[in-house]
Amino acid sequence: MTSFTPRLLTPPREKEDIYPYRRVWRSIILEGGILIAIAAGLFLTSGFITDLIPVQFEPVLRIALALTPLVLWLIFSWWAEQRVMQPRARLIAVAVIGALAANAVGEPLINQFFQVEDWLPLSSAIDRIVGYTFTVGITQEFLKYLVVRYVAWPDHFRIRLDGVAYGVAVSIGYVTVLNLHLLVNTPVALDVAAQRVVATYAIQIATSVVIGYGLSEVRFSDPNPLFLALMLALAALITGIAIPIRAGLTNAAFSLEGVFPRPLFGFGFSAVLLVIPIFVGSFLFASAERRAQEAMSDMEDSI
Repeated sequence: MTSFTPRLLTPPREKEDIYPYRRVWRSIILEGGILIAIAAGLFLTSGFITDLIPVQFEPVLRIALALTPLVLWLIFSWWAEQRVMQPRARLIAVAVIGALAANAVGEPLINQFFQVEDWLPLSSAIDRIVGYTFTVGITQEFLKYLVVRYVAWPDHFRIRLDGVAYGVAVSIGYVTVLNLHLLVNTPVALDVAAQRVVATYAIQIATSVVIGYGLSEVRFSDPNPLFLALMLALAALITGIAIPIRAGLTNAAFSLEGVFPRPLFGFGFSAVLLVIPIFVGSFLFASAERRAQEAMSDMEDSI
């Protein structure tokens, strides 16, 4: 009698599909982690580096620090994008136009028209939050939204995480201009410059996740008509809250002298501000994708 083994009765397993897109969260974690490590290293060795490097080379190092987020993005996002099966298009265009918008519109509007540094730093805590939200926050987030909206959305949005990829791209262009304006015009110490670079990067990346989520939901779901406006308002509010809180922590009177230097509180806040949106954003995007798959399965079952 012929016997059949279970192997012959079991259909062969299909090979797992290769994920054709760059994994966005991995790139953000690598870029942010390396940037934080560089800033922490400069913070710990600032005295040694200051004695070692001639004064005339410090402007060059400040410019290098200002360009560090851009270089990391080019390595871990744009270059990695070229090595996947289905790379995202127009990332460089989004970053460049974001930088042009920041330099031509954003910075002149904030610094010359609103002149926020002349009146907001001396205001009360609530006034600073409201003021930064309605000046810096709305200006920056609306400009970034316009760039992604008219350069990449909706034709280049194939999956939900494309919103984060393009949001980060425009933020990198924007943060590069902010860093250059700050570090070229202000002769600050290298450790202070590194902390400011991390703070600016963290705020821009955090808000880019919010903007990307809003654009992706509008592209792939059918949210409330006010949903995208709410996401823009939330991104502006995050900026309005983050700027005064970080400044307050950096200059905190309650710092433990001799244990934790005051700038370390602001640096820690920037690191937390960078980490939390990654976890919250990954959860929201995964939940949205799961709901979409369940809806599609229900539709197939009904057919």
